[in-house]
Amino acid sequence: MVNDDISESPPSYMPCSAVRITPYADDEPDHDQAVTYRFEKPITFVHVYRTRHPYLGATLGRGEQPMPALAGFTIPNDFEETDTAGAVAQRLWQRGALVAVDLWSRGVSGYLYALLPFWKLVDLGEHPDFAARPGHHTIALGECQTVPRPVRWPRSDPTLGAYDIERGVQMLLSTDIDPPPPAGFPAPTQAPGQQTAS
Repeated sequence: MVNDDISESPPSYMPCSAVRITPYADDEPDHDQAVTYRFEKPITFVHVYRTRHPYLGATLGRGEQPMPALAGFTIPNDFEETDTAGAVAQRLWQRGALVAVDLWSRGVSGYLYALLPFWKLVDLGEHPDFAARPGHHTIALGECQTVPRPVRWPRSDPTLGAYDIERGVQMLLSTDIDPPPPAGFPAPTQAPGQQTAS
């Protein structure tokens, strides 16, 4: 085995007032099965950038490769919304290997928005000290996989268009001012001319 070494950046933290999880079906995001979770007190998203360095003896600076970043959610040990936080962790676990994760962080003039188009579930036991902070614990852990092909991603306000995500991106950041969608599943889509029974 080659003696590769992985370095990690210090973790960055983002308080999230909403998290949406979108599963994939037949290699495409299934937006009708997306579930949004909202929090009165934010849940914390943690991101750790990683780089793989070549084995010793290689030319310095050559062969370094970005790796999928580690990403996870942490909550304080005395967090009041443990049921909702647990539902986020359960949804990530139930949906298996690959989902998309949208995040909204409330700011002064709107929201900071982040999208992880391809979140791959990682067992918590593989990184027991992930972003450890006193009084907090990790509830979910994953890797930010790179986008294998260009993707159009809808915004929470459809009148604002969609995001165009290029191949190779691990995470999209935007300073949206539109709020996250309501908690739960999205409203059912209707074909033109259909009416909803009342």
